[in-house]
Parts: sequence; C-alpha cells; structure tokens
Amino acid sequence: MSTEAAPLRGAASRTLRDRFLRAVEADDYAVLRVVCGELRQCTDIVPRSVCVSLGLPRNSTYAVAARTIFAP
Repeated sequence: MSTEAAPLRGAASRTLRDRFLRAVEADDYAVLRVVCGELRQCTDIVPRSVCVSLGLPRNSTYAVAARTIFAP
C-alpha cells in the first residue's frame, strides 16, 4: 500500500511531476515516454520555465505538456 495520499481527480503525485520535470531538463526521452503516458489527464500547472522551453502558453497543464511531447 502506498504511503502517498491519493491525488485529487486530474492531479498527479508530486513524485510523478518531479520525475517529468527532471526528464524534460535532461532530455531523457525514455523516461518521458513512460511519464507522459501517466500525465495525460493531469490538470496541475507546469512551471513557467517548462512552458517556455516547450513553447507552450503560460499556465499550461502537465496533460498539455505530455501531449505536446508525445502526440497520440
């Protein structure tokens, strides 16, 4: 059983979001492929620096970022 609190609908765990951010920074496409699949419904807002680096509008969600990196 996980010790992490269950996320709200549409939210992702901080661990998953941090893993995504590290993978974006490192251009780690193997990790991004896995993590983006798990973030496709995440309504949390990515940091502004990630929006800038991915060419996304300010206040974009992790779901938008994930779909931008790996379009279906």
